[in-house]
Formats: sequence, C-alpha cells, structure tokens
Amino acid sequence: MLEPDSDAITLRIYCGPGGQWAGRLFLGTEEIGVLGAFDSSQAVEKAANEIGLHPEHVEVDAS
Repeated sequence: MLEPDSDAITLRIYCGPGGQWAGRLFLGTEEIGVLGAFDSSQAVEKAANEIGLHPEHVEVDAS
C-alpha cells in the first residue's frame, strides 16, 4: 500500500447503515471532514467539490 501524499486530499466514500452514502475527507493521514446521508456515492463526491474541497483521490467502499 502506498503512503498517503501529505498534501493531497483523499475522499473515502462508503455505504452506511440504511443504504445511505457518506464520505470522510483526509489530508494525508489527518481526517479533515465528514460528509453524510447521500443517496449515491456520486452525490458524496459532488458535495465535496461543491464545498470547495476537490479530492485528488477518491476511494469507494461499496461493501
């Protein structure tokens, strides 16, 4: 596994209980924000961009 880039924003998207999608934003290894309660993984990514945090990396965990 690669070490996270300390200057890159990563969005980790996951499906939570009840089928709602959420995401956690990281700058390197530090969590800098949480997005939640969306109908799709795409909506989580769109919300991150709309608030001005443009992730360089997006990881989706659909399990």
